[in-house]
Order: sequence, then structure tokens, then C-alpha cells
Amino acid sequence: MAVLFTLTVLTVPSPSTALASDGAASPADDTRNGAYLMVNTVYPPYAMELADGSVGGTATTLAEELFRRLSLPVRQRLLPWNRVLRMTEDGAADGVSLLAHAPERDATMAFSVPVAEAHQSFYYASPTHDGFAWQHYEDLRSYRIGLVQGYTYSPEFLAAVQRLDLAVEYSPSDESNFAKLRSGRVDLCLSNDLVAESYLNSQQHLRSAVGKAERPVRSYPLYMAFSRSSPLAGRLAEIDAEIGRMRADGTLQRIMEPGTVQPR
Repeated sequence: MAVLFTLTVLTVPSPSTALASDGAASPADDTRNGAYLMVNTVYPPYAMELADGSVGGTATTLAEELFRRLSLPVRQRLLPWNRVLRMTEDGAADGVSLLAHAPERDATMAFSVPVAEAHQSFYYASPTHDGFAWQHYEDLRSYRIGLVQGYTYSPEFLAAVQRLDLAVEYSPSDESNFAKLRSGRVDLCLSNDLVAESYLNSQQHLRSAVGKAERPVRSYPLYMAFSRSSPLAGRLAEIDAEIGRMRADGTLQRIMEPGTVQPR
């Protein structure tokens, strides 16, 4: 029954999950209309546009269920990533439904207890780099590495980029990053594994042309994040307690299991 509930939330449109994925929305679109505003970007399987125009994904479902349990109204929107961060930092949005922690975000955001774990790995073009493997960052000196602007990466990796003068190139999205990989503009993409696999599985012409390194770069927790300008930041203990109850009764695990998400 719980899995069926998760699927229902993902596939039935509602006013609180109206999609707005472009960056040119009118000011009226950003009003809360009496509800808390949670934002994210198109980032399958965590957040994505469904066929009926509503918003789905594990992060969307998590926020819906949490706010339902807290008896709080919520509205969710998908926006360009830089706008998601800016709106949360300045208080125009109440929070981000799923976010990695970074020290520079602490000044403007309050983070919940962890709700999921993610992994980042290198993806390479096949057959050009078939057999790619790495053990130390020094092994990456001869490769051009594609990253995404605004994403977080491990301090150790970023330090190695500076120390070894590794060649990195930033893109605005994972999609453009993998397009560069396919065209040969970069040799490797560093990506969240679930996001990369979801995207590659939706692009069959890429699925067979991209390989994944066996050794991950890092594993890291994901959180819900709330603007320090939002009343929700003052209710973090209550939010954390409810997330704890969701974990204890199995709801959190069912929601964050990728297999429960309807494909984009």
C-alpha cells in the first residue's frame, strides 16, 4: 500500500506541484499563495517533469509526504539550478527538496538530518576510453573532465584539480556535460550515479556509448535544506523528528528507492 501511495503522488497532478521549469516566470509565479515554496531543478530521478505536466521524482514525493505529516501546505516548482540556489539563499523560496551540503551554504541554509546517500563516479566515452580506470588523482592528468556549474564536489577532488592543474570544464547541466562527452570535447564526466543512469537510460543512443568507472569518487549524504529566512528553519527540530519517524516506519526508504519513480 505504501508503494502505491508513492506512485500516486508521483503521477497525479496537484496545485502544489505545478511545473515551472523555465527561468522567465512572472513575479506572480513566485508567490507562495499561502503555502511554503520548495524548489528544485529537473534532476531525474530526484525531480522531474511527468508526462501530464506535473512534478514527480523522489525529492518531490519526500517533500509532499513530509509536509502532509506536518499539516503544512506546500507548493513545489522546478527552476534552473542557479535560480534554485539564489531563491533559497535570499528567502524567495523556503527551501530545496534535496541538496548536498557544502560549508558555504551554511550561512543561508539550515540542513535537515540526512535523507539519502548519493555516489559520484566518472563516466567515459566508449570505445575511445574503454578500460578507463583510476586509483589516484594523478591518474587523471591526461583527461579533460566535465563538471556542472553549481554542483558540489569533494574537497579532495577540488584540491587535486588545483594541485595537479587538472583540466576541467564546466557545463550548465548534466545533459550538456554528456553531450560534450559524446562529441569529444571532454574525456570524462563526473556525475551523481542515479542521475547519470536515469539520463543515459532515457537516451538509448548514449547508453551504449558511455561507460562508468568502477571506482567511485565519493559517497555523500543528501538533505532537505531550508532558507534561514524561512520560518521552516526555526522548525528544524520538528522536521528532523518527522523524518526520523518516516525512517522508522519505512516510508523514507520506500520514497527514496529509485524503482518507485515513474520514468521521465
